[in-house]
Amino acid sequence: MELIQIIILGIIQGLTEFLPVSSSGHLILAPFLLNFNDQGLALDAILHLGTLLAILIYFKNDLLDILLGLFDKNRDTHRVAWCIFWASLPAGIIGLFTADWIESSLRSPAFVGVNLLIWSLVFYFADRITKNREKSQSEISELGFPKIFFIGCAQAIALLPGTSRSGITIAAGLLSNLNHVAATRFSFLLGAPIIFAAGAHKLISFLTEPATVQSYTHLHLLVGLTTSFLVGLLAIKLLLKVVEKVGLMPFIVYRVVLAAAILFYYHG
Repeated sequence: MELIQIIILGIIQGLTEFLPVSSSGHLILAPFLLNFNDQGLALDAILHLGTLLAILIYFKNDLLDILLGLFDKNRDTHRVAWCIFWASLPAGIIGLFTADWIESSLRSPAFVGVNLLIWSLVFYFADRITKNREKSQSEISELGFPKIFFIGCAQAIALLPGTSRSGITIAAGLLSNLNHVAATRFSFLLGAPIIFAAGAHKLISFLTEPATVQSYTHLHLLVGLTTSFLVGLLAIKLLLKVVEKVGLMPFIVYRVVLAAAILFYYHG
């Protein structure tokens, strides 16, 4: 695979991991639409680790407070830390047992298109409810455990290509009475363990397949990692600004247009 192709895939991963448009869906579509060879698990793993690094850098203070809160009952983040831990379990457990099947059975443009469309309706519903609500919570710490666990269960659905982990967790946060900014921040914090787990799983799979390892040079992997990291940082800043001002609507429109184009192209 050429370096320019890896840069393009790094840009796609960096943007779509955090914007609510489905990173897995776009990485599946890219080889079809751009006539690339499927990048496989090796590059997928590196691109995911790049976006994980973006979260770790951007939210380093929040994540450090949460990590320390796991072990210190006197910290303000103690309850939130354990809520995030328990909320991460549904996606982690389901992903452990179904990730390989999803990877081999659901990597099709048609499935991505249908899923983009279905979940766009859910995002629109959550977005409208929040904008019509008189008052929403701005602090994650105000959420009770049932609502946090609900958001965690919603995250598990994002294993299906075309859903969007950030989109569905933001929508679940909105339905749990968080405002747009709080729901988005919580989506990022909740996503860190899952993005790490997904990247680690793919990295292990890639390292245990010698033929796959040899298909990329160190330069290829470094370029992919750097591109997804830098673009990921920009995407985090962009999403926080957009949802604060206009909500999810720009991303919903994009998802619907993309879904219609995919379904028309492959089934029209």
